[in-house]
Amino acid sequence: MRFTCERDEISKALQAVSGVVASKGIHPVYESVRIVASDAGLELLATDLEIGMRYRIAAGDGLRVEGKGTAVVPAQRLASICKELPKGQVSLAWNADARECVITAGRGRFRLQGQSPEDFPEIPAVGDGSGLVLETAVLRNLVRLTSFAAARERMRFALNGVLLRVEGETIECVATDGRRLARATAPLRNDGKSEFSAIVPTKGLQQLERTIGEGDVEVRLAVGNNHLSASTSRAAVTSRLVEGSFPNYRDVIPQTCQRKAVIPREPLASALRRAALVTSREAQSVKLKFDGDSLTVSAQSAEGSAEETVSCEQTGGADMIGFNPEFLLEALGVLSGESVAFEWNDRKSPGKLTEGSYTYVVMPVSIE
Repeated sequence: MRFTCERDEISKALQAVSGVVASKGIHPVYESVRIVASDAGLELLATDLEIGMRYRIAAGDGLRVEGKGTAVVPAQRLASICKELPKGQVSLAWNADARECVITAGRGRFRLQGQSPEDFPEIPAVGDGSGLVLETAVLRNLVRLTSFAAARERMRFALNGVLLRVEGETIECVATDGRRLARATAPLRNDGKSEFSAIVPTKGLQQLERTIGEGDVEVRLAVGNNHLSASTSRAAVTSRLVEGSFPNYRDVIPQTCQRKAVIPREPLASALRRAALVTSREAQSVKLKFDGDSLTVSAQSAEGSAEETVSCEQTGGADMIGFNPEFLLEALGVLSGESVAFEWNDRKSPGKLTEGSYTYVVMPVSIE
């Protein structure tokens, strides 16, 4: 196998698939990228057995395939080499007998020992989908609004992913770690009128978000064989679904609240960031005191104290409630409106942040 490609093009493809490869210690083949050269161009594949990715570079436009074949090369090392090469043409040649890849650019020449293509695992086939199509910007926003709230500890598997529900012409994404919950909805095209509910690993969705290129307009979804596939014109990410039952999130979201405040988003975030500076591991909480048209954000620990007032519009009477500042700041950081609506019932009930169709629920902390 041999091909010549523009450095920027092959480097971009390698950087994309390198986000999927497994960590060291499993087997060298899982730390590798499989490169298939054909008359149509290149196809790069990587997998860690839970998430797989295909990335295509079409022949022409800077790519010239001079010899067809398949190579399996260490992904991170090859990506690092190509990234550091000078701009211009890069040639890769694969010696199947020696399982060796030779990279040539300018006056530079590199050799990498590879693996047998026969040992590279297959990425499961999911199918061509049921006509589930949404805009790339919409998918990016859904992932950004929800994935941060998924559990990070590998203990409760159903919470280590994002719930995707498709019903009618609406897609819903929900993530929770048991202490906060993020929910977002958006329209999509559902030509096949299919419906599904699946838990997708957070890493899979985040990898797809990073893979979407500037020229990609739509993402096509498909579910099957216990996997979800999301593909654009150039790349496809296939993720094994998380087994288990997702919590009944609808019961967690307060439907009616006695108190409501509309608060400028950036002033609130700034006040929370400053108050968080004096919190400690033992006292990681801030107090929100609502009184008329003002909100006082305060924090106190053995290291010091902070207090700042933010204007707001509030109904329901004076009250005070405590929260982990990081949980509030992460939600405010993914929103874009000038103000957010904050609702709650009492200091022991969860707070609810909303902006448009987005809902974020966070449990309070004791301020006794």
